[in-house]
Order: sequence, then C-alpha cells, then structure tokens
Amino acid sequence: MPRSSGPAATQLRRLREIVGVFVRYGFVDVVGRMHLAPYLAFGRRVFFPWRKQGSEGGELTRAQRLRLALQDLGPTFIKLGQALSLRADVLSPELIAELSRLQDEVPPLEPGQAEAAVEAELRRPLHSVFRSFDEAAVAAASIAQVHRATLLAGDQVAVKVRRPGIDSVIESDLAVLGQLARLSERYLIDAEVYRPSNLLGQFARSIRRELDLAREGRTIDRFRQNFASDRTVHFPKVYWDYTTPGVLTLEYVDGIKISDVASAGPGYDARLVARRGADAVLKMVLLHGVFHADPHPANVFVLPGNIICFLDFGNAGRIEPAMRETLAKVVSAIVRHDAERLADALLAIGRPLGDLNTQEFKQDIAEMLDNYGGITLRDLSISELLRDAFSAMSRHRLQFPSDLLLLIKAFVTTEGVGRRLDPSFKLIQHARPLVERVLRERLSPHSVASRISDLGHDAAEALQTIPRDLMDIVRRVRTDRLQIQFVHRNLEHFVQEMDRASNRLSFAVVIAALIVGSSFIFQSSAGPHIFGYPALGLGGYLFAAVLGIWLAIGILRSGRL
Repeated sequence: MPRSSGPAATQLRRLREIVGVFVRYGFVDVVGRMHLAPYLAFGRRVFFPWRKQGSEGGELTRAQRLRLALQDLGPTFIKLGQALSLRADVLSPELIAELSRLQDEVPPLEPGQAEAAVEAELRRPLHSVFRSFDEAAVAAASIAQVHRATLLAGDQVAVKVRRPGIDSVIESDLAVLGQLARLSERYLIDAEVYRPSNLLGQFARSIRRELDLAREGRTIDRFRQNFASDRTVHFPKVYWDYTTPGVLTLEYVDGIKISDVASAGPGYDARLVARRGADAVLKMVLLHGVFHADPHPANVFVLPGNIICFLDFGNAGRIEPAMRETLAKVVSAIVRHDAERLADALLAIGRPLGDLNTQEFKQDIAEMLDNYGGITLRDLSISELLRDAFSAMSRHRLQFPSDLLLLIKAFVTTEGVGRRLDPSFKLIQHARPLVERVLRERLSPHSVASRISDLGHDAAEALQTIPRDLMDIVRRVRTDRLQIQFVHRNLEHFVQEMDRASNRLSFAVVIAALIVGSSFIFQSSAGPHIFGYPALGLGGYLFAAVLGIWLAIGILRSGRL
C-alpha cells in the first residue's frame, strides 16, 4: 500500500482538485457513489446531482473522457493510465485503446534548472565534472529528461536528470490514490473483486523504481553482464562516479532508430536486425528472467555492424524460473495446437477474479486454436493470438501478473517492429528453437535433481513445523483460546447506511419538535414579541425551516427519494 507523504492539507487540496476534474469530465455518478461530493466546492456541492459539468465533452465516450481527465491530472495519473492500458485482463478493449493513447511528453525544464539539479545531486560544480553540458534536452518526460555532455576525460555521455520535486509530487498523489482505492473497494460494485489497492500497489512499486535512476543503472549493468559474451547486442556503460538516485550518467550512443534501418543504406541488413532484436528479447525472457519492458523503436538503436543497442531501462520486467517454464509450455502448446495444455498453462499463470468454470474456459481455448488450425507457424501472428486469448480471459475473469502483461506488450512490440523490417518475420516461429531448449533443460538430470532436492528440503521443513503447529492448536482448545474469525464483506457499507438513515430520522424528529414547540408558543403568545409575533416561536419556525431545507438537499443529493 502506498505510504503517506506530505502535509495532510496538501493531500486534501489535491483530493478536491481530483474530484473537481472528474466532475468536470462527467463522472458525477462515480463521485456520488464513492461519497466524494463533500470534497467539492460548496456551490457545486449543493447542485451536485444536476450540474453535469464537463458537458463540453459532448459526444466524447466515457473512455475518452477518462483519458482526458487523467491527462489533466498530471504525471502520476498519466503513468497510472499507461499502466492500466496493459490490463486487458481487467479493463474493456475500448478503455484499453483510449488509455494507450496517453503520452508522457512534457515541456523541458526551464534553462538552468537541469544543471542546478545535477550539481545538487553530484554535490559539486558542473565544471568540475563536465567539459561541456548541452543546455537543450535530448528528450524530456514527466519524471526525467536527458542532456548530452562531455566528461573532463573526453567521454561523450548522456545525463539523465530527475525533475526537481517530482518525487514528492508522486508520493503525495500515491497517498491520495490510496484513499480513492479504499473508497472504491467500499462503495463500488465489483471493485473489491478487481482489488484496486493491489493494482495501485503494483503501480506504486513500478513508478518508485522509475524514480530511482541509480536502480536503473544497476539494471543496465545486469543486462551488460547477461549479454557479456554476445557481440550482437550492446548496452551503454554506466559511469557510477557520476550517478545517484537523481542522476544517471551513461555512455552516449550514436546510432539510428531500429525503425529507420530499412532506409539506412549499405551496411545495414533489416532482416538480420529483426532477428537479432527478437533473439535478444527472447533470451532476456526465457534465459535470464529480466527483460526490457518497452522495446519500441525510440528505445532500440542499431549501431554499425547491425549491433542492437537497448536504451531506457526505467521499467524492466522480471520473470521467475517457474514462470519461464510455464511460458515455454504456452508457446509449445501453441506451436503444437494443443488446446488442453495451453488452457492448463494459462490457468497456472492466471488468477480467477471470481468463480471459474474450468471446462468452459478450456472449450473457449480449444475453439480459439481451431480458428488457427489451417494456419502454418510461418503465418501465425502472436499479436492476433494474444488478442483472442485476452478476449477469452476477459470473459472468464482471469487476471495475470503485472510483469507478465509487460512481457506480452514487449512481445507484441517486438513482433510489430520485426515485421516492419521484414514482412515475413514471425516471432512465435523464431522463438521455437529457444523454447525447445528451455523445455529440454527442464528435463536434464541436473535440473531434475535440483527440483527433487528443493522438494526434499520443503518436505523436511514441513515435517518439523507440523507437529509444533498441531500442539499449538491443541493447547488453544484446552485453554478455550481457540478463535474462529468470520469476515463480513461490505458490512461496513450497510452499517454506514443504517447510521445515515437513523441520523436523518433523528433530524426529522428534531425539526418536528421545533415546529410543535413553536406552535405552542404562538398559541400562548408567551415571551417578547417581534412584529407582533412571539420571538421564541418565530425563531423556532425559522430554525426548523433552515434544518428542513438542509435535510431536503441531503436527501436529493443522495438520489434516493
């Protein structure tokens, strides 16, 4: 769960701003159901059910309005939308398509700000580190921007500097998003099934990793080590003497974008580049377990000799050994058109969000593979196959791990770039030899012996702890300290509604008492008079009228007449 940061008053102002933006874009129903109306300005609050602010969206769809709202709310929400655009297992295709359009492009920092930030991070003057430092940014994003520079030793470097204050902005937004996630789980139907708090937790870990530029440097070094013997792939050198959590100094790479290889002229082979790029991504996933999560053309350069160079490792995915084996089984089942094995592999990966009919799911997968029955491996597109697989997952409410969704995006991007370079390129066909290698290694004597050893170790630990756990249960039973807890879901909402109803009833009784008491005073003409009327009775009527209007507004705002 995201940790709270920043003053409470700042978070409250930010929450009001967020609620105002969502109302402006027409999400009045969501704001009402989540009981966020009190955070609106008073004028908006009174007329909350009727003022559909954001009607300027006119003909925009709900998905388009959500994209625009996230865009208006700034970097954290743009990043959140981009992360959610991968969740095809949870969100609708229309919403996925809209969120995919969110662009993390912002104007560069004002002149001098980047230089000041670098000096603050390195704790030394700029001229004591760099012979030259270009004022103009090579690239600018919401979290960091990149400048070209030359070290005193003459090395050409790229300096990635974090935007000043962006970490506190993101932490404050994460704290507010945590509150919104808890409210959605409490008040929105089916929200608890999708576990917004868990999704937010995954996003928070991801964006905090991206904020730590030193971590990105360590990730690059890990890739350099994994591919140390592969001369077809290059990763930029990290200059650790000039790297901190807020500044990353890398070797400057002068190459061409992979998408421009076809028109680069002599010396560049587009088909060879497509295969080398695919080889690198597949090795990252199936052999090393850590992969570049966004290998789009702007992040992949080609150097002389058709050498592939990956850039921007702010978001790297990780796949555990057991998951790598399961992925190999998925590809193997697709290659063999084995629906039973493919369904079993997907079920081993996915987490059901509700009751799952396994037989129906397997039948859907079999029908999906039947659609590709007459297609050879050479003509099979992993993008189309994944689209159909996600459709089946969505129908059966299967949720996949976030890193696996990053992997699928990486596969789709890799195949798309490969096909631009070579129309005959098919990632799944290219992956077959490596998949077979992974499956063979799983059955090797060394691998089998290692798994047996692990199982024996786990069994020995279980045998040691089971008797102790059983004795603890027996002791609790004997001393009447054994407790069985029941979890009531959404009971808090019922209690709150009952409390609200009783408060309104009490309010109505007070108003009625004021009216009856004032009527008695009017009849008896007791006490001082104003304009010929008893002052106490008149005051009672006026107070009852104010309370009655306030109660009526509250009932109308709730939408329950």
